Amino acid sequence: MIQAATSPSAHEDSVTLKIKALNRVITGWCRYYQYTSKTTRQFSKLECKAFWLMAHWLGRKFQLTMPQVLARFYTKGVGIGEEEIKLKRHGEFLTLQYKERFLKPNPYTTQEKIGREELPDDNPWPGFEDRPGWTDIKRKALERDNWTCRLCKTVCTPETCQVDHLIKYSSYKRPVDANRLDNLWTLCITCHKIKTESEQRRESRMR
Repeated sequence: MIQAATSPSAHEDSVTLKIKALNRVITGWCRYYQYTSKTTRQFSKLECKAFWLMAHWLGRKFQLTMPQVLARFYTKGVGIGEEEIKLKRHGEFLTLQYKERFLKPNPYTTQEKIGREELPDDNPWPGFEDRPGWTDIKRKALERDNWTCRLCKTVCTPETCQVDHLIKYSSYKRPVDANRLDNLWTLCITCHKIKTESEQRRESRMR
């Protein structure tokens, strides 16, 4: 799953979403298998493989050499990732021993809770985006605008802001060109609604 999520065809996805998706896979897998024997050795191998898959994915995405990837994205003792979002390390999950009695459940009575983790998801989210790279671009626009609406100057939060296109998608031959940082600005929900409604009325009059 990690290999598929970090394949060459997935390099346009956002770094933060990709790492969050992989962390869900790693956490679910490790929490289930930490009850098995020799987990330390197996987790160490998997951690190394996941690390280098992520490093090469970052290298392809930003056209960097491995030394450049490590200098930019790796923090010793913390791991690889971007800012506060780091790839989960398998070694964080210690071997556990299940000490409860494993009873065969009676289907006609209330089943006793065993307390084990659920099975890993058969089809986990791989971090793919409908608009590849949009999450990273959106964050950059918000940080550039200091999380402030460009129209009314209200300070926004993740729940009260929108990143809007100055020139809309349909005006570009290649929609991806609309996502350039200089074509984006931060608006509060109220200003975004007013702007959208104004554009819709203008388009309606032009028909």
